Parts: sequence; structure tokens; C-alpha cells
Amino acid sequence: MKHKPIRLDWDELEVAFTNHDEEIVYFLDLVTGKVFIEGEGEEDDYDDEDDFSPNRVVVTTQPATRDDSTRASVRPITTEQKLEWMGRFVAEKDNGLDKETRTKLKEALKSENPAETLGAFLRAADEARDVWYLYRSDRLHEYMQSWLDQHEITAIDPPPWT
Repeated sequence: MKHKPIRLDWDELEVAFTNHDEEIVYFLDLVTGKVFIEGEGEEDDYDDEDDFSPNRVVVTTQPATRDDSTRASVRPITTEQKLEWMGRFVAEKDNGLDKETRTKLKEALKSENPAETLGAFLRAADEARDVWYLYRSDRLHEYMQSWLDQHEITAIDPPPWT
């Protein structure tokens, strides 16, 4: 069902797609455009002064009473998805990485714990980390747009990255 255009808080929606806390579930309210959080542990992260923001994140530990037709569940990108993106990133010849860095990243992808190994490598390699995060950001934004399209959600304001 196509919904009327809504005003999205792009930053909060991006957080919903990148937060991997398994005790937290994010929803986008299809009427208000607000991002809702259900679960434990997020209540203390938001100050009372945020209550006046029109698209602030709403935190609840009780099940939402809204009908599922007025909200869409936001599933964060998985570690496997990020590893797939990293594999494609490393395979690209024109990504700005030198041969040695590309070789180290390929080895990290083949390690027993690739996510941890890649993280450790990127923490120590400033230039590679910067290039990777730009690439990852582009993939995340494509993923978000695909999700919006799949749920037939149209934003009033275009995303800030366009």
C-alpha cells in the first residue's frame, strides 16, 4: 500500500539501519515519520531537551499499540552484508587502495573472524578506513533507499546525501 509522503529524520533512520543491539527493535511510523525504538537499554541515551524535536526518536519498553499497517520494521544491516560490501570494495581496482592494503584486506576477509580482523586493520590504517567508510556509506544509503522503495515510502525532503 502506497503511503502519503512523510518527513523523515534521515539521521535517525540511518541509526536504525546501523545499530546492531539485538535487544532493540526499530520501527518507522508511516504516519508521523518518527523512528520508534522498542526494547531495553536506550532510555538513558536521550535527554529531556530532545522532547521538542519534531522527529525525535520515541523510546518505549512496552509493545507498540499502533497497527502494523502504520509502521514498518527497520532491520539493521547484517555483519554478513557488510562483509559482502567489503569483498566488493576490495575487488574494485579503482577504489584508491594500494596493492599492499588490498592484499591485507583480502587476507582479513579470509580470516577466522573477518569482521574483527577487518576492524582491527582499519583502526590502524587511516587512509584505508576513510575510503572504506565513504564506500560503506554509499552502500548503506542505497540499502536504505531500496528499503524505502520496497515499503513504498516517499520522503517529503530528499536525503541529505543526494
